[in-house]
Amino acid sequence: MALQTAQPPLGSRWTSTRGSLLLLLLSLGEASEGSTSRDLTWQWPELTVILSRDRRDTQKKVCPPGQKAHVVDENLVFYEEWELEACVDGALLEAQMDRVNMVPFTYQQLDVFKRKLDQLYPQGYPESLIQHLGYFFFEITPEDIHKWNVTSLETVKSLLKVSKGHKVDAQVAALIACYVAGGGQLDKATLDVLATFSPTYLCVLSPEQLVPGACRDLDACRPPQMDVLYPKARTAFQNLSGSEYFERIKPYLGGARTEDLRALSQQNVSMDTATFKTLQREAVLPLTVAEVQNLLGANLAGLKAEQGNSPVRDWILRQRQDDLDRLGLGLRGGIPNGYLVMDLSFRGGLGGWLAPSLGEGLSGSQRPCRSWARAPGVTVPSLGAGGSQGHSTLTWVRGLPGSQHPHSGPGLSGS
Repeated sequence: MALQTAQPPLGSRWTSTRGSLLLLLLSLGEASEGSTSRDLTWQWPELTVILSRDRRDTQKKVCPPGQKAHVVDENLVFYEEWELEACVDGALLEAQMDRVNMVPFTYQQLDVFKRKLDQLYPQGYPESLIQHLGYFFFEITPEDIHKWNVTSLETVKSLLKVSKGHKVDAQVAALIACYVAGGGQLDKATLDVLATFSPTYLCVLSPEQLVPGACRDLDACRPPQMDVLYPKARTAFQNLSGSEYFERIKPYLGGARTEDLRALSQQNVSMDTATFKTLQREAVLPLTVAEVQNLLGANLAGLKAEQGNSPVRDWILRQRQDDLDRLGLGLRGGIPNGYLVMDLSFRGGLGGWLAPSLGEGLSGSQRPCRSWARAPGVTVPSLGAGGSQGHSTLTWVRGLPGSQHPHSGPGLSGS
């Protein structure tokens, strides 16, 4: 085979010879140092000439005689990178891209080929080349892909076919974004293939393209991505109702807001606890006990197993214990009867300062600080209860008999 019998080209042997000459000259210099004077300036002009010539030859990248490539084959495997730069044209690579994918080039050699193609098409590859990239697609960055103008679904399918099973999710997402931005439509077969990749590509789809099968697992989506996906899904399924709507929207509920969850709680949907755990913490916290009970329906008992995990744990800490007791699940950690929640991050003075309503102002991941000051007929928060700057620290506060809000005054002491 050519790959087994081919010999390194002239340029490779000359590079090795030059290196040997330089080492020999340096060795002679070291040997002379012990037997002659320490003034070695007589040696350096010659060394400088050789080094300058070597650097100049590299910069010029002149293709050695007889080494110009006219076909992409196994012989190019033996070329050094500078020889590929000098002897291979981008136009040749474009015309014989299928051969590029058949020869076992190194990553460094493929990088040279990519630079040649980038020089040929600095504004982005034409679709005639993109269609034949094959496994060379793995060398392309998402930034490069965003320069493309992909109009053919067959082009998309060909690249998805070679990408399957490889870690090129970022390139796939960029490819889909490029195709959809140009008005392209994805058929169900393509969406089924996309379902095997990371779901980041979903963020660029239109509501109409969020059809069944477009996603199977959105666990890899981060909250910002879900914030983009949920409104699209809600628009796509707005003509559905009841259980059919819930089953379609369920994978996207990680981007739902509190008002959306309240609306679902009135539709008898019986959300499972696995879905409840994917909800955003900030969306769950304002829900009342009755709203969560209606939202989970027959699956309410699952809260008990999740009471130590977020967002269930954080939600429990915001509820009155007597309301939790009415569920009959044995949930613990709610606000004791007769107490309100105050946010100690606002310490602008105790006089007349009160939490406007139960649980308002909670933010961050800090758990409530359960402390209070003692005084005749009134209980106020202990300001020494802790809480770092930039985080809300909550405390339970007991109000005056017959009053909805506690107040402070002189003579109150911290606990």
